[in-house]
Amino acid sequence: MISISNMNNKESIALKIGCVILAGGKSSRMGEDKALLKYEGKFFVEKIAEELYFFEEKIVARGNNPELEDFVKKDFWKVIPDEYENHGPLGGLHAALEKCDSDALFVVTCDMPLISRKLIKKICYIFEQEDKNDASVVVTSDGKIHPLCGIYRKELYTHMENNLLQSNNRMMSILKDRNINYIELNDQDSKYLKNINTRLEYENLIRENERGLK
Repeated sequence: MISISNMNNKESIALKIGCVILAGGKSSRMGEDKALLKYEGKFFVEKIAEELYFFEEKIVARGNNPELEDFVKKDFWKVIPDEYENHGPLGGLHAALEKCDSDALFVVTCDMPLISRKLIKKICYIFEQEDKNDASVVVTSDGKIHPLCGIYRKELYTHMENNLLQSNNRMMSILKDRNINYIELNDQDSKYLKNINTRLEYENLIRENERGLK
């Protein structure tokens, strides 16, 4: 259970929402584990974890990467493997939702080192106001839907499991025929969702940070 103030700071709302970092990907385009890349002196997974500290239930879906346990377990994070291996982000989110004690989980991937606490709290607040939705996912200012940054209700894991058993690993397929709230972000908030997938993108991130352009 976490307490989050609304955007006008007039009241506090209790939310039974936990969080999960998806950190079990193969990082094939990067050539090394993205979760363990350094940014501002910290691993990506550590930096993201700091922005999520206020959640009571905190999970890292590590996939087949046991190395991640050493970086987060000391801060009361639960580190879990995928139940269905080699099924990408959907496998990690399914495992987290199935094993969590919360009613819903905020999800973010380990390749979003710019994600901010303020934006996370805003997404949580909006989700709580739309209590009939199965999930809330963000849409950046360029119109792109980001199913791996949002909130999913626990009961969706059964729907995800059906897809996994059919070898359908597409996150977008989970959103079909469901009550989804699409949260449209402005240009500034959209910058926090920058994905770092390649060596070139990582080098550009470091350069921009050095020039104060992040």
